Amino acid sequence: MAEAVGACEAITQVFSLLGKRWSGLIIVTLLDGPARFSRIVQLVPGVSERMLSERLRELAAAGLLTRCVEEGPPVNVRYQLTPRGEALRPALAELERWGSEQLVETAAAL
Repeated sequence: MAEAVGACEAITQVFSLLGKRWSGLIIVTLLDGPARFSRIVQLVPGVSERMLSERLRELAAAGLLTRCVEEGPPVNVRYQLTPRGEALRPALAELERWGSEQLVETAAAL
């Protein structure tokens, strides 16, 4: 029983962070490598600049990504995953596989 409670607490923490709209997509985008703010806006459909800024701050506070300022001119800001953020790669790949098998096929059948 104690293991189940611990698992529930852990998954609750995961979903409280990654379950927020756009957070997972931001991380998936950065799995391809560092990206500038403007590029992330292009790759994450529907996210506003204000919301992206908020999500990037949250993900950085959680230790999943870093904000790297490259001196200019012009000054460039890139975001990249930390090792902790990169460690999500297998879990996100598995979620993508599951979604392709279970949700995309189900939606097509409807």
